[in-house]
Amino acid sequence: GETLTPREVEVLQLLMAGATNKEIAQQLVFTPRTAKAHVSNILRKLNVSSRTEAVARAHELGLLPR
Repeated sequence: GETLTPREVEVLQLLMAGATNKEIAQQLVFTPRTAKAHVSNILRKLNVSSRTEAVARAHELGLLPR
């Protein structure tokens, strides 16, 4: 499948920590709308339908540290 961008990996790490779109936006200094777009891209690229599934799939693929 498609690879995640470095920014998407950063967003994914915050998802792993349970961050909301607003928290992701504040942490990475962009708008909540941009955070939502990154999350949507991550879900699409990992072929999952939830944030929890995205984190689990990322672990399976070795995209995140355990």
